[in-house]
Amino acid sequence: MDTDTTEQALRREAIRRHLQGERRRDICAALKRSPRWFDKWWAEYRRDPQTDFADRSRAPHTSPQAMPPPVAQAVVLIRHMLEAAQTPETKYGLIGKRAIRGALDRLEIEPLPSPATIQRILVQAGLTHPVGAGSAAAYYPWPVAWEVNAIHATDIITRHVYGGEEIENFHTIDLYSHAVYLTQHADKSSATMGAHLRKTWANLGLPFVQQLDNEAAFCGGHTHPRVIGQVVRLCLFCGIEPLFTPVYEAKRNYQIETFHSLWDKGFWSRENFTDLAHVQAETPTFLRWYHTCYQPPRLNGQTPTQIRRGVLLRRLTADVRGLIPVGRLPITAGRIHLMRKVDGVGQITLLNETWPVGDKWQGDYVRATINIAQQTLTIWHQEDADADWHLIKTRQFRLKESVHDLLPAFRRNRARCRELWPG
Repeated sequence: MDTDTTEQALRREAIRRHLQGERRRDICAALKRSPRWFDKWWAEYRRDPQTDFADRSRAPHTSPQAMPPPVAQAVVLIRHMLEAAQTPETKYGLIGKRAIRGALDRLEIEPLPSPATIQRILVQAGLTHPVGAGSAAAYYPWPVAWEVNAIHATDIITRHVYGGEEIENFHTIDLYSHAVYLTQHADKSSATMGAHLRKTWANLGLPFVQQLDNEAAFCGGHTHPRVIGQVVRLCLFCGIEPLFTPVYEAKRNYQIETFHSLWDKGFWSRENFTDLAHVQAETPTFLRWYHTCYQPPRLNGQTPTQIRRGVLLRRLTADVRGLIPVGRLPITAGRIHLMRKVDGVGQITLLNETWPVGDKWQGDYVRATINIAQQTLTIWHQEDADADWHLIKTRQFRLKESVHDLLPAFRRNRARCRELWPG
């Protein structure tokens, strides 16, 4: 048997056990591995939940020293020239590695270094800048799905059929099993979104966390401050914690974005759909294939159906669904999470309000958690995958409406969720 494959399987098994609540020392004893070994791969998983647990080469791909000294000197000189911006050609524009490479290419410098090599030369010369509000290099604390239905992610993808009719395709994926539920509609209102979620929770089961982007239909709109929209109210009423990704960062919802691509290739582009009814009629066929035949790369040769087999699912059954009021929902005790990147003046914006965080955190990602029952806003920072969450600020978050208690039918043990995300 291939040694690497066996070792990868052990690493994967260790993380799976830990996500299901098994203690580190018990895992190490069962797998005959050291705590240091476990800590390394737990940190790797938290850094990148999509890791394949393979060993990484320690050898650098290239080295600045491999470049002839005149080329490295040219990189440094061009960087200084671009930053000085003293000519019409450099007054506006970029100063990064790709801009430098373009200048080297126009000067016919050989050998032409790659962007990665240029970046290493700049680092060695001390010409890189610290992470700022516009940088994408800050650590992002990815949410970890610890079991089936721990976290669902939902997004809308718009398509047009022949003749121009617009179809709004609502897609939800369970981040642990990769099972999906799809509905199609003529609009993407909050009411339609609510209908999609009800059907999803009846089919896949109720999640602990519902991940969303900042689409107006999801968050309640972008006009009124401290708005608690209908979709958020529905989640809270059903005992689900909404989690909003950072604004304008679709990559933070990459699991559903990846599914969009698969759906586009395997479904939408395979048929000349005529109208909404046609799309709705064909979707079950695609879903059967996806759940029973398709093996998502991260499931190690298993299908979503196989991963979920034997799992007791807590679904939104008809009798429980009947407890949800018709019309405007009340605000229910629970928590709302919003991932945000601190801007250049040390602030974040959430629910159409701006909140100070501090200049120290410029460019970093933080988690803002609203505790509805306590009516508080807490802001948390995680330095890296190995660090615990650190509380930065606590503020009052007063609501004008009364807060209702969670109904017994929707109460669940949320210890794991609160362990991963204090607040």
